[in-house]
Amino acid sequence: MKKHDQIDDVLASLWEKNLPTLRERLDLLDRTASIAASGNLADEPRLEAYSIAHKLTGSLGMFGYQQGTDIARKIEQILKAPTPTQLTTLPALAKDLRTSLAAGL
Repeated sequence: MKKHDQIDDVLASLWEKNLPTLRERLDLLDRTASIAASGNLADEPRLEAYSIAHKLTGSLGMFGYQQGTDIARKIEQILKAPTPTQLTTLPALAKDLRTSLAAGL
């Protein structure tokens, strides 16, 4: 087995192992985005969602989901210091993130 194939196998195994956590994180982002759509998001859920978006930004590219990384980065940037207008964009971004990962979910 070639080294490249071994790396792919390890990454696939890690992806499978972490799928339940990934799904939980996506669900939390979906819930937060729904709340944010009202333009009013409390600090605690915002900071939790920010942390999750940050983690996804750092990890999705490693698994070959560059588009997911880019979307997670946008979510992270919005949640860092949101304006009411930016908050209303989160539901669409959360949906786009889930769509970009659909093949692996």
